[in-house]
Amino acid sequence: MNPNNKYWWFVAVSFTIALALVVSLGFFLWQQLSPSEAEMLLRIARERFIYIFGVVFVILAGFGFILDAIFNNYIIPINKLIEEVTIINSVNPSHRIKVEGSKEIGRLAKAINRGADRQEDLRANVEQKIQIAKADLEEEKNLLAAFMAELPEGILICNAEGRILFYNKRAREFLEGQTENDSPLNKTGRFIGLGRSIFGVIDKNVIVHALDEIAEKLRREELNIAAYFVIVGKEGNLLRVETVPILNQQRQLTGFITIFYDITQQIQVDSRVDFLLKNLSRGIRASVASIRAAIEAILEYPHMDEEQQKKFNEIIHKEALALGYLLDKAAIDYSSHVKTEWPLVKMPAEDLVETIAKRADKALGIQLSTETNGSDEWVKVDSYSIITSILYILNQIKKQFDGKNFACTLSRKGRFVNIDLLWEGGSIKMETLKKWDEQPLMIEDEGIPLTLKEVVGHHEAEIWSYSCRDVKNQSYLRFCLPAVEAVESDNIRTMTIVPDSRPEFYDFDLFNQPGQNPELDDLSLLSLTYTVFDTETTGLDTRGNDEIIAIGAVRIVNGRILHDEIFDQLIDPKRHVPIESIKIHGIQPEMLEGQPTIDQVLPLFHMFAEDTVLVAHNAAFDMRMLELKEKQTNIKFINPVLDTLLLAAVVNPAQEDQSLESIANRLGISIVGRHTALGDTLATAEVFLKFIPLLAQQGIHTMKEARQASKKTMYARLKY
Repeated sequence: MNPNNKYWWFVAVSFTIALALVVSLGFFLWQQLSPSEAEMLLRIARERFIYIFGVVFVILAGFGFILDAIFNNYIIPINKLIEEVTIINSVNPSHRIKVEGSKEIGRLAKAINRGADRQEDLRANVEQKIQIAKADLEEEKNLLAAFMAELPEGILICNAEGRILFYNKRAREFLEGQTENDSPLNKTGRFIGLGRSIFGVIDKNVIVHALDEIAEKLRREELNIAAYFVIVGKEGNLLRVETVPILNQQRQLTGFITIFYDITQQIQVDSRVDFLLKNLSRGIRASVASIRAAIEAILEYPHMDEEQQKKFNEIIHKEALALGYLLDKAAIDYSSHVKTEWPLVKMPAEDLVETIAKRADKALGIQLSTETNGSDEWVKVDSYSIITSILYILNQIKKQFDGKNFACTLSRKGRFVNIDLLWEGGSIKMETLKKWDEQPLMIEDEGIPLTLKEVVGHHEAEIWSYSCRDVKNQSYLRFCLPAVEAVESDNIRTMTIVPDSRPEFYDFDLFNQPGQNPELDDLSLLSLTYTVFDTETTGLDTRGNDEIIAIGAVRIVNGRILHDEIFDQLIDPKRHVPIESIKIHGIQPEMLEGQPTIDQVLPLFHMFAEDTVLVAHNAAFDMRMLELKEKQTNIKFINPVLDTLLLAAVVNPAQEDQSLESIANRLGISIVGRHTALGDTLATAEVFLKFIPLLAQQGIHTMKEARQASKKTMYARLKY
């Protein structure tokens, strides 16, 4: 309750009690008087009314002054004293009490300040010892962090729900397509950040497929439990991705690591060399054939000693055959070397067929009956691309023949494993197959940036279409994949990280996050992800006459301010900036020239703040300014909002000044760049984090409790 309201309630209650006592006492005495005495008192009261009224007024005024002195010298200072002691004990040990009141209150404040001085000295000594003890460990952590950050491979570490726990600079460059120093406007894709979903930068279907493959390998207790796939980065580069599971002591998945290798240049170089080598091989083979023909002619018309000629001819013939064999072998070996840059993994052909059947039912609604006859054949494939290719073919056949029931058989013929897809209807013409070869592999909203021809060629496979001779009106399509021996590779991943303790440095505590949940009310304030933001404007008119000229924002994840994940952008308002506003925020008109407009910036900020709780100081103003741009930009912010102005009135209701500067001063926070969007944002973020333990002391732990407490403050009544 507002202190002034408390005062008037106190006065009213005290006056009512005093008046009731006086009236009761007067009534009691009146009853004891005789009629003559009562008449005499009434006559005196009528004749001396002015004097009696004056005495009563003076008494009441004196009583009021006494109450005011008691309230202002004891009651209000005690409330402030309690709040400031809470600040000292909770968030700012350096804060000292400055309370005006009675001498007793002043002595109490000095005693508390002396105790706080001693406590701070003791705390400083303890912290110094702790820092010394942690110095070596921190150095090792920082060394590991620097090493991870500068690795040439991109690394993302995620929890089981796909929330990012760690990323390095290389991963950000691969997937966002820009460096950390670029403006937010230069971003070409979704944002990478702690607590964000990996599905924002990598297709969810690809990740789910990799995790399913890992789960199956774990079930079969294979040694190589990693999964591999290829994606295209934001700069158009080809990335080979290795997915490694993170398991607990019970071998249950608690997260995964994705490692990115840029194979674009290597594949381009190797492909060019491969092309030249094949041409060379063809040329030499033709020359060898000519030599063989010439030698055979010599053998037909010999002019030398028969035995001698025979020996020479046999040697030349033998060497020519050997040369052809060596050239063929070199071409095959080098081709295998090129293919290793897009990894093919050995797997049972039966497992591949079963996975195809499951995916066909789930993705296309196609019932694919399988007949493998317990085959123990193995193939070497990139499972995601080959399965996507077969699903693409099934989808095309479904559209052409309007069928939903297919059969799939598995057989071995020579060095190939044949996967046959059978259906009722005519066969696929070769012209149609060639047309499909050039199409991107897209199925509904899922696909890969490759063509059917590229995937088939990479696997050294073949596709043929036939009509069944034994069954009328039935056709089949055959995938011929090279068979391999079921021999384990030497280069396998057996990594299993068991997080017995979760180092705070890497924020691994996010392993225990519940994941994205639209029902945020019952979640604790410390478990939520926040975007703290601030806007600078041309003025304070919230009716639409003023424009936003800057937006600054920073993310808070797991109770930490992520200073590397910021949004800081100037905006061209396309109008005059008043000098009065310039004096406050210091943004000169020439600084705004050439900057992006609000309809370019707001979609990016909306993306930056996605799936988070918005936090601002005096948030009603900032939210109103964003609301005014909904029609122009088609961007609507539906995020939950918390206001540090309202929360300040919750934790420190006795404080009269709740400006950002005053709050920061009470909490021991230095504001760098006041009245700049990013400067105010960082200060607000620090204030908000220090409010959380103060709110907890009042029994406010969840989003719902914080919002309900905010609604009860006097600032919540202000409208814009």
